[in-house]
Amino acid sequence: MSDIKILVMDVDGTLTDGKIYMGQDGECFKAFDIKDGAGIALLLPEYNIIPVIITARESRILENRCKELKITELHQGCFYKLEKLREIIARYNVGLDAVAYIGDDLPDIPCMEAIRKAGGVVLCPSDAIPEIKELSDYVSGCKAGNGSIRDCINYVIQRDSHEDIIKRINHVIELVLNGEYTDQPVGMLSDGTHYTIQEYETKDEKECVIETHRYHVDVQYIISGREQLELFSNNCLTSTGRYELETDSEFWYGGVSISRTILTQGSLIVVMNNQPHKGAIRIEDSERVRKLVCKIAL
Repeated sequence: MSDIKILVMDVDGTLTDGKIYMGQDGECFKAFDIKDGAGIALLLPEYNIIPVIITARESRILENRCKELKITELHQGCFYKLEKLREIIARYNVGLDAVAYIGDDLPDIPCMEAIRKAGGVVLCPSDAIPEIKELSDYVSGCKAGNGSIRDCINYVIQRDSHEDIIKRINHVIELVLNGEYTDQPVGMLSDGTHYTIQEYETKDEKECVIETHRYHVDVQYIISGREQLELFSNNCLTSTGRYELETDSEFWYGGVSISRTILTQGSLIVVMNNQPHKGAIRIEDSERVRKLVCKIAL
């Protein structure tokens, strides 16, 4: 069970895509993601986490949405969010260490800094400003208004299992380095982790694709050959709309490269879920690569 008791959300730029649609009579509409709503209405009650919205703006549309999702802690017109948050946690008799906060812009920083210092959790969408990303414990692979709240909720409720995941990753690494795999194209390591042995020719970077995995961590080990692997920021990525369930692979284009690594025989790299990456890039000339890929289910 999660030790987080309260989940605080901003609205514009977290629950919505940050766009404000204005007509001559004021705000016309807001767009909310249905998956975000399901996470708030269905998942949070299961873990006894109270949803709270603190926003500087005021919106009747937001009031209606909160009624649909049964959010009773709606606080609008709050320019000093940390002050309001302290009032709320005092009523529930919890500390900032029991708070998770999802923000995206400068007004969220005081709350997020205080929560992180106290041992709580701070999170943000993939298109949050850089200062918020640097502060956050978790940056969602989803943009604001496009499932980032649901993704952050999943992170919060699964947080207690992260230590176990790290242990499993270390165990798989140990098995791989000890040579516990075969020359068969598909198989299982002794702990039940699924693996494949892939063979391919490296290609020009423009021919390679950016991908992420929703529900798996990849442990990749180069048996022979060389390739370059590139990691990307979640920001500025655009989905191709293609997702392959069998390999748990979602494909993207655009994005900003944050690192490039040359993998040679004996190299091992761990690619976490929702980390955009592009592999099979040739270093000089195209060459044959044989790679072991272990998929650790989350």
